[in-house]
Amino acid sequence: MELKEYFRVITRKWWIPVITVFCCLALVYVYTTFYDKPVYEASADLIVNQPAGADAGESLVNPNSINTNLMLINTYRQIMTSEAITKYVSQQHPELGLSPQELSSKVTINTMKDTQVINLSARDASYERAAVIVNAVSQVFIERVSTIMNVDNVSILNEANLNASPDPVNNRAVILYLFAAMLGLALGYGILFLISYLDDSISSEQEIEQVLGLTVLAKTRKAKKRDWVQQNKQDAKPAASPAAAKTMNKANARHL
Repeated sequence: MELKEYFRVITRKWWIPVITVFCCLALVYVYTTFYDKPVYEASADLIVNQPAGADAGESLVNPNSINTNLMLINTYRQIMTSEAITKYVSQQHPELGLSPQELSSKVTINTMKDTQVINLSARDASYERAAVIVNAVSQVFIERVSTIMNVDNVSILNEANLNASPDPVNNRAVILYLFAAMLGLALGYGILFLISYLDDSISSEQEIEQVLGLTVLAKTRKAKKRDWVQQNKQDAKPAASPAAAKTMNKANARHL
């Protein structure tokens, strides 16, 4: 097909891509409105430092102590999401309505290499609820770790702000709408050209010349409904009577 043929196909059935784009955008709207609920994330930071009972004369930066703390961090990560911690969080915060297993699934522990900072994050449909979860896990862990590990070297560096108003972490509406528009255009033009490819009818003078190898000498426009109405009205007019026709012929003869 030549470029002109592509343009003719597109302009003749332009409504197909419009419909497919509209349908794709409508599906995205339904999905983002009724199924893709917003999810918020809250986070808190803990720091693993020297035990509270360290000697006053001991150096504030003790390499041996730092190395020990770094090795303990992996152990702390496992303890934070264990039932030994989440069970107490569930008991102290019954308003959350979460079991210890559900609390563990909501909390994520992240650490940076060669640092003594532990980041706790929680995701929930409510930011305030996520903040309560992560703060509660942090506080209970600090209270229980001295009993579990017989060491007191963890403190809260940053708590989650209960009054913050962050954006959802799954806010993908713009990307989904752009993807839907591109998919709708691709699908629409694909259907359009497929219909054109499967259509064997002749719809232009150029196609007649290409198929039959003949030159088009004349063409008539497609008859419209109003043309048939006017023709029927003319055919319905009563014909002149013989006497009237004879009178008209005499009058015409006098004029001649």
